[in-house]
Amino acid sequence: MTARKAAIALAVEGGADLAEKIDPRLVGLSLVEKREGQADELDVRLQNADGRLAIPDPGVVLTLSMGWLSGADVALGLFDKGRFTVDEVGQEGPPDVVTFRARSANLTGLLRQRRTKTWKDITLGALLHEIAARHGSTARVDGALAALQVEPIEQEGKSDAAFVADLGRRYDAIATWKGGKLIFLPIGKSATADGTALGAQLLVKRDGWRWSFNRADRENYDGAAAQWQDQDAGRRRTVEVGGDNRRKLKRVYASEAEARQAATAAAGRAARMPYRFTYDLAIADPALQPDMKVALSGWGDRIDGISWLVESVRTDYSAQGMVQSIELESA
Repeated sequence: MTARKAAIALAVEGGADLAEKIDPRLVGLSLVEKREGQADELDVRLQNADGRLAIPDPGVVLTLSMGWLSGADVALGLFDKGRFTVDEVGQEGPPDVVTFRARSANLTGLLRQRRTKTWKDITLGALLHEIAARHGSTARVDGALAALQVEPIEQEGKSDAAFVADLGRRYDAIATWKGGKLIFLPIGKSATADGTALGAQLLVKRDGWRWSFNRADRENYDGAAAQWQDQDAGRRRTVEVGGDNRRKLKRVYASEAEARQAATAAAGRAARMPYRFTYDLAIADPALQPDMKVALSGWGDRIDGISWLVESVRTDYSAQGMVQSIELESA
């Protein structure tokens, strides 16, 4: 049987591949991909016993691909994992090690700056495209979400990164930065940053080691209720979405439409929350990525019968090979 051999391609954007220089010094490389709320994170640790290793400067943009060069039981080839901007660098010892962290969004600049602005008379798509353009980027927004008229909303003392994450929760959407783009899609849409649909993956029990299955929300909400201030009547009213055991949202919204949108998003989150599954794969599959649909086999009817979505993926690469840990939630 052909031995498995993992590989990476790590390069300065527009420059030469750094993998050959990095491999002899590599202590470890980890990539954490997340579905929503935060940028993906790339961490690299390199030994520097001879003190000759140059430390990358913050702001440098790297591109990463990961995969398998050989192996009879793995899919061969490198999978593009996107662009990452270095924003943390350091050294430690002994032994002497150089460390750096890069993210799929440039969090070293304007994206972290706090802003105060009232957004009104604008569609959600136009709002997100304006934010992306401010950071020299583009936005990929689902057509149905893009067309929604935004009720007046305050971005009060929040960075654009935090505000976009809030909008993701409000509209029950993936809201993240990948490949240099702002991505805003309904959860479960299962598409890449360029719009390519993601196929479903089958994972069987023999594929890995440790796993856990649990019910995430003990109260098992099946809906949500949100209050809004009726200025004409001088009173608060309530919008209810879903079943009888509704989560009551703390915020009071300015209009019925805004309250209904928030309650609908919260009900959608509640519907996915009952079950969670974590799994440590013995052999990493670089094709796995957040929001991909997954089927499980070998755990019995209860677990195998649930439709799953990938919430996060951690891939670790070193001289020992490439392994993976994934978190799933019921779709």
